[in-house]
Amino acid sequence: MNDLFEKPLRELKDFEGLCSDLKKKAGPVMASGCMDSQKVHLMYEAAKHAGLKLVITYDDTRAREIYEDLRFFDSDTWLYPARDLLFFNADIHGNLLTKQRMEVFRHLMEQSSGWVVTTFDGLMDHLMPLADLKKQALSVENGQIIDVELWKKQLTQLGYERMGQVDGMGQFSIRGGIIDIFPLTEELPVRIELWDNEVDSIRTFDLESQRSIDQLDEICIYPATEMVLTSRQINDGLEELQKELKKYEKDLRAQSKIQEAARIRSLVSELIEGLKEGWKQHGLDGYIQYFCKGSVSFLDYFSPEDTVFFLDEPERLKEKGETVEMEFRESMIHRLENGYLLPGQTNLLYPAKEMLARIQMKSGVYLTGLEQKLSGFVVKNRYSFQVKNVNSYQNSFELLIKDLTRWKREGYRVILLSASRTRASRLAGDLREYELRAYCPDDQDGEHEVKPGEILVTHGNIHRGFEYPMIKFLVITEGDMFGVEKKKRKRKRRSMKAPESRTFPISLLAIMWFTRIMDLVFTGELKRLNRMA
Repeated sequence: MNDLFEKPLRELKDFEGLCSDLKKKAGPVMASGCMDSQKVHLMYEAAKHAGLKLVITYDDTRAREIYEDLRFFDSDTWLYPARDLLFFNADIHGNLLTKQRMEVFRHLMEQSSGWVVTTFDGLMDHLMPLADLKKQALSVENGQIIDVELWKKQLTQLGYERMGQVDGMGQFSIRGGIIDIFPLTEELPVRIELWDNEVDSIRTFDLESQRSIDQLDEICIYPATEMVLTSRQINDGLEELQKELKKYEKDLRAQSKIQEAARIRSLVSELIEGLKEGWKQHGLDGYIQYFCKGSVSFLDYFSPEDTVFFLDEPERLKEKGETVEMEFRESMIHRLENGYLLPGQTNLLYPAKEMLARIQMKSGVYLTGLEQKLSGFVVKNRYSFQVKNVNSYQNSFELLIKDLTRWKREGYRVILLSASRTRASRLAGDLREYELRAYCPDDQDGEHEVKPGEILVTHGNIHRGFEYPMIKFLVITEGDMFGVEKKKRKRKRRSMKAPESRTFPISLLAIMWFTRIMDLVFTGELKRLNRMA
């Protein structure tokens, strides 16, 4: 199927030049004239034979869109969300964000291929080296001898919370000879059954029914937190924390900031106590500079020699980085002055200028909508593509037929994407009734190469269609044809109970009735006094 998208691009001289430069690592190069989902198509076809591919874009919405479009071309695609750098201590996402990031870390530990999509600010925070995280992972297989007491300590150090019974991700429980763990990198929890101290079986199980699902020969338990510290790192970090706390508290008191000094003393003392007692495992990202001297950027997880880098709209990446850095610095200064953090915590961010310089790789491609001069970026070669977005037909099948008939006459190769195989087959049949040469790969023996004047209908989805006028190649999505279905809001059914009981609580009704009676009494008393007068 993917060859159907690649062969037409090979007719473009600029595409061949772009691919040649990537193979020779003669970049960074710029590809202008690109837009929306076509950028994903170009990225995939230019680098699908490479190992790892890192796509860097400017915001979360665009990252999600690129991720979803890339999954149509290659299921081996991962989304790496950026951490909220302004509220790094606020656990507003639970462990969902950590789960998504740890899944990417796991993939990079185990595989040397695939696509990773992230935003520019996802490169700006400090992380532990990937090799350090990999060392901390626990592997277990059938027949292995394990020390249960040691596992309790190790799982706690990995950020897992001990419970009586596992009911969510990042938890573990030990009951007799049964160890239940729900790793963040797995879809189902895992049950390890022991015979004395030997692993008798490893199975996944359903969280609600507790019934076993699949039998496993082995499993690797990855950390439930991004910061897994050794005893030495903790001791060294605590020593440095106490030293800086003492100095900064003294400085605040010298400035007559007694309340601020007491606040930072309380915050850091609680952290130190939690680490010493062993219950504080999460929320240490803001203190990484104290415990991990060799911290790195997410960019360091990718080898420049074995990775192809795509930068979506470099100017917008630059703006994003500068904005994040400015907001972060302002926030840190305010918190520092008010005793909410230590001076060392203000260095949690790699400067935007430094990261912009580092992402300019020899195997890098800048994707832009317009031909432009990129200030601060080195460009070795420039390639231009003429691309158009597809008009939205908004459920007008007649207008679609009219355009398809014109494209047939002009010798266009057209690919229509439908939501399912059944709908694709049905759509191909409908188009043939209008004397259009429409084919569905599921109806044919083997793949069918799209020829000029033909229409291939297949299942799949990208956000928006695109057209290459120079080579008369066109992709139309189901959203372009029939629009995007909006989810209807469910109307709340009104109760048929009495209005009083539905609208007001009993205590309020009593007050209302009492007030009404008093009004009547008072009114009657006034009338009586008037008659006496």
